[in-house]
Amino acid sequence: MHSDRSRPLKILQLGMHERGSGGGVECYFWDLFDNLKAAPELSVDAFYFRHRASQPPTAPNEWCIGSTGQAGYRRLWNLRQAVLPELKSEPDQPSVVASHFALYAAALLPKLSRMPYVVHFHGPWAIESAVEGRGPANVFLKRVVERAVYSSAKAFIALSQSFKDLLTREYRIDPGLVHIIPGAVDIRRFCPGDQGAARERLGWPKDKRILFCLRRLVRRMGLKNLLDAFCQIADSHSDVMLIIGGTGPLRAELESQINGRGLADRIRLTGFIPNEDLVSAYQGADLSIFPSQALEGFGSAAVESLACGTPILVTPVGGLPELVIGLGSQLVLPDRTTEAMAEWLNRFLSGQITLPSSKECRRQVEAKFTWPIITRQIRALYWQVATGE
Repeated sequence: MHSDRSRPLKILQLGMHERGSGGGVECYFWDLFDNLKAAPELSVDAFYFRHRASQPPTAPNEWCIGSTGQAGYRRLWNLRQAVLPELKSEPDQPSVVASHFALYAAALLPKLSRMPYVVHFHGPWAIESAVEGRGPANVFLKRVVERAVYSSAKAFIALSQSFKDLLTREYRIDPGLVHIIPGAVDIRRFCPGDQGAARERLGWPKDKRILFCLRRLVRRMGLKNLLDAFCQIADSHSDVMLIIGGTGPLRAELESQINGRGLADRIRLTGFIPNEDLVSAYQGADLSIFPSQALEGFGSAAVESLACGTPILVTPVGGLPELVIGLGSQLVLPDRTTEAMAEWLNRFLSGQITLPSSKECRRQVEAKFTWPIITRQIRALYWQVATGE
């Protein structure tokens, strides 16, 4: 197929949930959509589900096709009814269909297998479910869905070398089809600011050193390890506070662990942090910590922190170490254990570890993880898939 540059490239983005619903995949999906539709040579439509049943008017080219509160079969039926008519024969069909979740893409098979189709690989659905303790039947069915969807894709976008390796190893994907294009952040929104003003806005203490962690409260995020590590160094550093933002099924268990250690005044679980407060949270922290134990493909929150000028500490898991290449090996723990984290925190709080400056953190993002840079790479891949050029 050859390109006709006189006609816009038509992109159909098959996403997840509405704007502002939280989560790295949702933020990525909508930021990418906004940056793609700004290009005059592209025509972009986004299909998504809402968390709530109500469906207020949406902006042009944004199509709500149901609610996540509906039964699974109803959601997939709604998706087929909404999207299949869009997959028309030439010249009206999309030039490229790009999916961000295997289950929703599966609803469009087998038609999708005959389309120029790109998978944005945000994570291994079945393997994540296994790590979080779902049953064998649940994990098996999810893997069947993933294999069916991935077998028809013309190209894959992996957020890191780690996720490319996972795709080729676990799903037997041809490495030549997998393109590493990391995520990005809006550097106009995520930017350095006054730490004191940020803390005052959030009600955070100004007389403490604050460690911040924004994670979904699930096991693979390593939050129990982080709490254990903090408990080991808390007595030696009484001026330090740990603030954890996010929601998830481990909330009650983490609260019990905190109260059981007598550290309720030193460790705060904030719950969901609204978008309007998120920048202040990064600006108000002295250090952001990402203690992931498995399946961390990119780490958009880590890049957001760097964009705000706040250094990060990461485990040697997935794509996290790739984010700090050039900033110093001291930002990556030697292993995932509680002991390694506690030792690092003790050395840092004792002044034995020097972190990169706010300007150095910011420059790291400006050079590698901005949407203009990333969108250009994705547009080029879409053109390649659509035209064969």
